[in-house]
Amino acid sequence: MGMKRVGWFTTGRGPGSLGLFNAVRSKVRGGELAAELSFVFLNRDVRGNPYRAQLIAMAEEDGIPVLILPSDSFRSDLKAKDIDAWRAAYGEAMREMMAEHPMDLGVLAGYMLILDPETCARYDIINLHPALPNTYQGTWEEIVRRVAESEDRTYGSMVHVCTPELDRGRTVAYDEFGIEDLRERFHSKEELAKALRQRQVGREVPLLMETLKLLTDGDLTLVRGELRDRMGRPLSIGPNLSARIDQLVHG
Repeated sequence: MGMKRVGWFTTGRGPGSLGLFNAVRSKVRGGELAAELSFVFLNRDVRGNPYRAQLIAMAEEDGIPVLILPSDSFRSDLKAKDIDAWRAAYGEAMREMMAEHPMDLGVLAGYMLILDPETCARYDIINLHPALPNTYQGTWEEIVRRVAESEDRTYGSMVHVCTPELDRGRTVAYDEFGIEDLRERFHSKEELAKALRQRQVGREVPLLMETLKLLTDGDLTLVRGELRDRMGRPLSIGPNLSARIDQLVHG
C-alpha cells in the first residue's frame, strides 16, 4: 500500500486549526503516518491573522503547496441571490485549483465552510466535528453551549465522511468522555461551556491523528463515502477510540 496523498482544508481561524495542522505535519515528517500532504487549501486570505500566517509559513517550509481562494469575496453578487449556485461555483473554482495536486483523501480541519455536493461526490473527504455521532450540528460555540444547557452526561467529537447534508455523513471514528465532574465544578453555563470546549480540544488532535492512522494503514477504508474494515466489510459506524485517546492524553 503506497503513501496516501492528503489534501488539508482549513480556514485557519485560530489556535485549534493551527494545532491540528502542526500535529499532522509532525506525524508526516516523523513517518508515523503513511501519508504526504498534497496541498493546504485556505478559504481566507491572511488578513493579519497570526495563526493563518504561521500555518502558511509551516506548509511552505515543508514545500507543501498552499492554495488560497477567499470565500468572503468570491462572487458576492451570486451569493446574495442564490447560495446553492454560489456554493457550486465556489466548489468548481476550488476543484480547478486542486486539479494539479492529486488527493486520495481530503481532511477538513477547522474549515468553516460547507462543501458543495459535487466536491463531496467526487472525493473521499473527512471532517472533524466537535459533537458525538447523531447529536448536535453547528459551530463549536453553538454546540458547547447546547451541551452545557443539556443534561448530557458525556460529550466528545467525531470524524465523519463529508456529505452535502451538514455533519450527517457516516462516522469514521469518534471519542466520548464523561463530563459529570465538570457539571459539579462549574455552575455557570458560560464557565461550563468553556470547560467542555477545553476538554474536547485537548482530545480532538489525537482523535483526528488516530483516525488518519487507521485510514492510511488500511485498517479502515473509504470507498465513495462507504466505510469498510480491513477485510472490505461495510461498517455502519466506525470505532470508538476513547480508550486509546485516554491513554494518549493521560499517559
